[in-house]
Amino acid sequence: MWLISFHGGEEDTNNIHAYHDTGKPHDHPAPLPTGHADPDLRELRAFRIVGTRLYVVRAYNKESAVLRYARTPDGRYVFDRVFASSHTVPALVHPYDIAVDGHGRLYVSSQDTNVVTGFDASGATLPIASHLVTIDRAPGAGFAAGTIVASSVGALPGAAHRAPDVPRPQGLGVTFDDAHGRRVANSVRGVLCHAGHLYVTDEPDNAVKVYALATGALRAQIAGPNLRGPVQLLLNASDGRLYIGSKGNDSILTCPVAHSVPVGKVEPRTFIDGKVKHVSGMAFDDAGRFYAAGRTARKIKVFPPDGRGAGDDVITGLPDDPEFIHHVPKTASPGGKP
Repeated sequence: MWLISFHGGEEDTNNIHAYHDTGKPHDHPAPLPTGHADPDLRELRAFRIVGTRLYVVRAYNKESAVLRYARTPDGRYVFDRVFASSHTVPALVHPYDIAVDGHGRLYVSSQDTNVVTGFDASGATLPIASHLVTIDRAPGAGFAAGTIVASSVGALPGAAHRAPDVPRPQGLGVTFDDAHGRRVANSVRGVLCHAGHLYVTDEPDNAVKVYALATGALRAQIAGPNLRGPVQLLLNASDGRLYIGSKGNDSILTCPVAHSVPVGKVEPRTFIDGKVKHVSGMAFDDAGRFYAAGRTARKIKVFPPDGRGAGDDVITGLPDDPEFIHHVPKTASPGGKP
């Protein structure tokens, strides 16, 4: 079974949708409950299953939040609580992705503030990264609560909080859609935790940056001429490799990370070249097949484990631009429900 989030805005795609492995819509196509007592699900992005809990990013910039759901014994999800929101966390504006470190801590990237914010299991913000505190002339006062990775431009349009500038490459790159800097065009995207480090896609700098979780210091950059506009990240436990969606050239790149954390500058190799238009979500199934969602084509393609060939369409005619995808094995879906 597949779970897919969409760009949203239209009411009928403001949910996580379920599809059978055959590509047909599931009998229960919208797993998250909606109603007057449930939160607005407008513009969903990342979602992460952690044990019996499901964390969902709501990117709608007027009501940005991370929502938490609980899984019931019959396989349904019920709303639990608002885990974090822009009402209490100033940096959480237009969030995109969630990373989980295995110790109950979550890390959320926010596009409009261009930062990564850390949370403990209760939803409280973590201390500001110690490396950032050392470069702030007024220690800790200038960065928003919970900032683990900061922006190269701290005061961005549409963001209420004005943080200090952190020079590149430590600070994340940012580009604007006009010469006056009135709106952010590109900023931080995907995040992933692995072996005590935080991997962060810096779309404007065409790099995946690797930060030490303990300090927030930059350790490495994964970058090369074949990486253009990275968006999402996927770690494959079977082969110990990181997979990177390269939106700028419709490709997927890969880099080994199982046995050692990258240090310095590392060039990734091309896994799939130019075959997924405007690549977004990525996943592997139990058989090792690789799947990638194309936003503009509104479909999901499947490739063999080695990535060779043109790929086959497995789900087509999606009702909206797909964002994140997740494959749920049959054994993990009690009662056949999402």
